[in-house]
Amino acid sequence: MLAAFVLAFAVQGGTIPLEWPLFPPNNWWNTDVSHAPVDSSNTTIINWIGANGLHPDFGGNAGGGDVYGFPFAVVDSSQTKLTVDFSEWGWPDESDGVDHNNNDTSFPFYPVPSECISQTGWVEGGQPGTVDQHDTDDRHILMVDKTNNALYELYNVWYDGTKWKAASGAYWNMNTNSRRPDTWTSADAAGLQILPGLVRYDEAFGDGEIRHAFRFTLNSAAGYVYPASHKTSTSTGDTPPPYGLRLRLKSTTNISSYPAYIQKIFRAMMKYGLILADQGTNMYISGTYDTRWVNGELNPAFGDLHASDFEVIQRGWQPTYSYIIAFPSSSVGNGDVTSATVTVYDASYNVATAYTGTIHFTSTDGAATLPVNYTFTGADAGTHTFTNGFTFRTSGTQVVTGTDAVTNTITNSRGVIVGPPAPTGLTATADTTTHVSLSWVASSGATSYEILRISAAGQQTIPVAVTNYGDTVPAGGAYIYKVRAIDVSSRYSGYSTPDVATTKSFTDDPLAAHATKVKAIQVTELRDAINALRTVAGIGTTTFTDASLTGLKMTKTHLDELRAALTAARSAAGLSNAAYTDPTITAHGTQIKAAHIQELRDRLK
Repeated sequence: MLAAFVLAFAVQGGTIPLEWPLFPPNNWWNTDVSHAPVDSSNTTIINWIGANGLHPDFGGNAGGGDVYGFPFAVVDSSQTKLTVDFSEWGWPDESDGVDHNNNDTSFPFYPVPSECISQTGWVEGGQPGTVDQHDTDDRHILMVDKTNNALYELYNVWYDGTKWKAASGAYWNMNTNSRRPDTWTSADAAGLQILPGLVRYDEAFGDGEIRHAFRFTLNSAAGYVYPASHKTSTSTGDTPPPYGLRLRLKSTTNISSYPAYIQKIFRAMMKYGLILADQGTNMYISGTYDTRWVNGELNPAFGDLHASDFEVIQRGWQPTYSYIIAFPSSSVGNGDVTSATVTVYDASYNVATAYTGTIHFTSTDGAATLPVNYTFTGADAGTHTFTNGFTFRTSGTQVVTGTDAVTNTITNSRGVIVGPPAPTGLTATADTTTHVSLSWVASSGATSYEILRISAAGQQTIPVAVTNYGDTVPAGGAYIYKVRAIDVSSRYSGYSTPDVATTKSFTDDPLAAHATKVKAIQVTELRDAINALRTVAGIGTTTFTDASLTGLKMTKTHLDELRAALTAARSAAGLSNAAYTDPTITAHGTQIKAAHIQELRDRLK
């Protein structure tokens, strides 16, 4: 049965079908600060913060419709964009969704779900948007457009019965590291995003480590440093500290007595730290509203930590270079060989074409095979691909880290979900003009499989429980198939080597060697089938010599063109190309035979 394609709807706290952490791996929220320098005023700032214990500013229901933590809504591109009025009590001149060349006039921009108007648990604080609390509470709305990988955040909202009002709003393209213009706010006082800095339940209890910093508050702040862009008062010295301040939990802190998920949260504080984003109660750590949180465990554990357990990272620090490690897929099979490309960026997030450092790889998978140290050259221009350099052998979410062999602050990590091995031996054969039979070799540890079919109609996935499938398809089409394995924990393998099938009807099929005469119609049919496959493979159709072969004899040119066009199509689809019979056709020395035509048909079918 084909997977259903339905119109998505808004989901409070829904699954975001994007790789976590949000934003590029070298974004300020995702930067490893475990080796960053300590600020010269560390002691002064820590003493100013005082002896407050940490507090998890998140949880579940608080009663009466109130909630602890930030709700967030997941929408898709079909969500209606609404106009938000910032003019009454806000900063329209620093908000998105406003025409700054036309008196800061708002226009339809924010995908606010209708549930935010009347339902509890969609707006920060919990009460519906129709409840006016903008004078007393922050009242944020956070929205993720999962189709376009975009984040929308609003601050201090109220729905007055006809329209939304707010103090400020910001849009973020989560594919980029773009900051707000200097001096601009966002939906947060520091001018930063909110959602990527939250402690999230699915990260705390999921596979692998949390790989980003957390948002926190202090009772006052002055000025701002990178990565912040906005201040609420002017700095007069070391204290109050600036927005954008980073704290790092000391690596010597003993966290071994806490539940595993809390240890994971504290390890992220050691590696990625905390970023000062707003004014509020001292050392409150922000997280998502989720009824599964157990504050009876969180509150005392967080309260055991104090400002004195942290150190201040040098204000405004960022690494001179950073890496982004990119695998072909976020999933890979156990024991399968895969490649990765590393791109080096400078402090302005431009590709560092002059970088000539040496990268060293490590992994949480102690059994993994990793590339040896590599020194970038000028010819790399900041990008190098480690072809077939990685093999993971431990199932689960594994993390690969690349670190400069000399400067350990130049580093970054990438998560990889290691599932069962990718299926092998996939064959797709067109039995008839409307049916394709598929089969493959079982993968160790797999409990089910997912077929990917690519055609002129797009991509469809087909879930199956066994290692074969009969696919009923429209006649006359071209299809590319891949299959991947799924284990009992819903971890996916990488995709298999693909295979192709075309369901076009061929005259005199099969051709009998030494008995069937090669005809013009057979060549025309092959041309049509090859162009159909080329289209599905994404390289488009090609033209052939003698568009009409009526009355003409097939020649070396015609056969060479068919072979070249099919070879290009199969290569684009990810398939290898075996040698042809009589691989070198001579103009007057090689007879064009039925075998030449049939093997082209076989490679298409």
